[in-house]
Amino acid sequence: MSRLLQGFLLGLLCASPALARPPLAGVEWRSLGDLQELAGVTTLRHVAPGIALVDAAPADLAALGARVLFTDRARPGEAYYLSDHVHAGPAGPPVTTVYRDPGGWALHRLPSQRLTAALDVEHFLYPLPESYATPSRARAPRPAPRPAQRPPSEEVRQLLGQVDVERMRADLDRLVFLDPPAGAVAGNVRTRHARRPETFASTTFLQRELAAALGEEAVRLDTFRIEPGDTLMYNVVGELRGTDPEAGYWVVCAHYDAIGSLTRLSDMARIGEGRVAWDWRLHPAPGADDNGTGVVLLLETARILSQRSFPFSIRFIAFSGEELGLWGSDSYARRAGARQDRVLGVLNFDMVGFNDLAERVELVTNPSSAWIVDLMAAAAQRYDLGLQVDILEDRYAGLSDHAPFWAQGYDAILAIENYLPTDSTSAGVMAGDYRINTHYHTVADLPDSINWELVTGLTRLTLATLAQFGAEEGLPNLAVFGGDLAGDGAGGLLARISNLGPVPAEGPVGLRLQRCRSDSTGCEVVFEGAHPGPVPPGAAVEVRVPWPRYGEALFLVEVDPGDRIAEEVETADNRAFVHVRLVPDEEIVVFPNPLHRSRDGFSRFFVPAFSRLDIYDPHGVLVWQGREESGSVDQRGEIRWTGVNAAGNLLGSGVYFYEVRSFEGDSIERGKIALLR
Repeated sequence: MSRLLQGFLLGLLCASPALARPPLAGVEWRSLGDLQELAGVTTLRHVAPGIALVDAAPADLAALGARVLFTDRARPGEAYYLSDHVHAGPAGPPVTTVYRDPGGWALHRLPSQRLTAALDVEHFLYPLPESYATPSRARAPRPAPRPAQRPPSEEVRQLLGQVDVERMRADLDRLVFLDPPAGAVAGNVRTRHARRPETFASTTFLQRELAAALGEEAVRLDTFRIEPGDTLMYNVVGELRGTDPEAGYWVVCAHYDAIGSLTRLSDMARIGEGRVAWDWRLHPAPGADDNGTGVVLLLETARILSQRSFPFSIRFIAFSGEELGLWGSDSYARRAGARQDRVLGVLNFDMVGFNDLAERVELVTNPSSAWIVDLMAAAAQRYDLGLQVDILEDRYAGLSDHAPFWAQGYDAILAIENYLPTDSTSAGVMAGDYRINTHYHTVADLPDSINWELVTGLTRLTLATLAQFGAEEGLPNLAVFGGDLAGDGAGGLLARISNLGPVPAEGPVGLRLQRCRSDSTGCEVVFEGAHPGPVPPGAAVEVRVPWPRYGEALFLVEVDPGDRIAEEVETADNRAFVHVRLVPDEEIVVFPNPLHRSRDGFSRFFVPAFSRLDIYDPHGVLVWQGREESGSVDQRGEIRWTGVNAAGNLLGSGVYFYEVRSFEGDSIERGKIALLR
């Protein structure tokens, strides 16, 4: 092949990420250790029960001995999307169904520029994330909340007493009806379908209400489109700014778009639209419970909390595009992750007002976010809110706006009346505590079906959860969780320390890191330091940790290891195992060098995409070759050498020579690597 042709092919690869990217594979997994191993040699893109979707070279999966369920490669201009259990029906052009899971979800591939055509059929297509935060190892068992140890605050009680149910009723009527006094008559029911331009009236309503509570300068519209040329959509973001700009921010969120795809003919007749099939282009989508209830909770919480100041900020976000595939929250979470925003926690509210069998809420969490539901459950008890708080810990519960935050490694929970709202086998239904929501995704989802006692109770729970910080008496509660250690972008690590107590933790606050084997044993101290303090209540601080090594490692992170600071609960949440993978910014890095075969297992050669690695013995004889197959144009990959020759036999101790060559065969770097058996 001529050098000119090689250069032409390389140009094609650089011009097309779809060609540069390795195949997408569905890989079976059985344990958290399997996922950790996959994360070391692939890019995790989605994790579901028993199957992980990864970008991976076949050779890498073969080296792991992983069971591959399918492989697929997108063509230029194509992308992957997930659909949920409700809308995973038969697909036709332009949708290609790559995989259909027994659990009820499906993976599709289609041209991105024809996505909106596919949405007319599927109604819910969630973009397959570019990456998925590696699940961390389970932390120590969570101590049960002990609310009796902390007395309720009169200041918080006064805030709870300000919840105005009539104001929330009026907010919901304005979201649902063009003329609220007229009610559900023909032509008076709004649509909040994300692709209908009429929905902008609801956008501006939310913008005005948040500006009245927080100030006009504190509210902005974040725009996005599902694809070029499609309807411009808006997230409404209002911020209650904290007194400490370094303390991070909490998110209180709810989606404000709606859909009517499950509407029956009788539902259409009820609102005076005749007995015709629902069409998103023509007919209303009122969404009183789904998710007007979450939106009015958000507005009321913003109005009341705006009376107080906090060290941290609070962002009140109304997302659009949720019903079509979590588009608004995905857009926001990806930008937050790229900016490395310090998001302290996310409280997502979705459908919190239909059930009339019990004043019940289900708090849905993944393992790393469980501390948030503990915090909320304790607040519900402390202020005697009369709520039945049920907790569902399910890392795969991805059908609302918390899921994109999970994908970015942020802690988030979903508060919902029942997960899922139409699941007749769910625990709430079986216990007689939840009535199946027959109005879900129909034009019959109107304000007359709302249980306002439940909405009021959940609004008070949200207020109590956040207002407790700085308003109650007690002790600090230092904590570190599975996502609280990451690369700092400059060759080191950043460790995050949270304070879940009501008062500051005065410094210095000690921090200790131990590096452990992959099975969590054999831990050795690699860093001891401290944050000078204080750590504000409800906020977090960061400690920079030098760590001049690359690749993945398992750390045990401990805060206040000497127990210098008195805390109000057990200190089980003062330690956590965290898996970290660091990739260098330099062009070529070899680590470790020398390679201690029995200790290290292999050396990583961090190299440009599509590179080749040649290993020579001391006599200049080529003994092994490897290729970089998993990199893309904007992310350098790596080649692993285990100290073997081309036949797979372990080589003897000594100094070997390596040469890294480009895609075209040009020499990039030569060097030495020592092998010790």
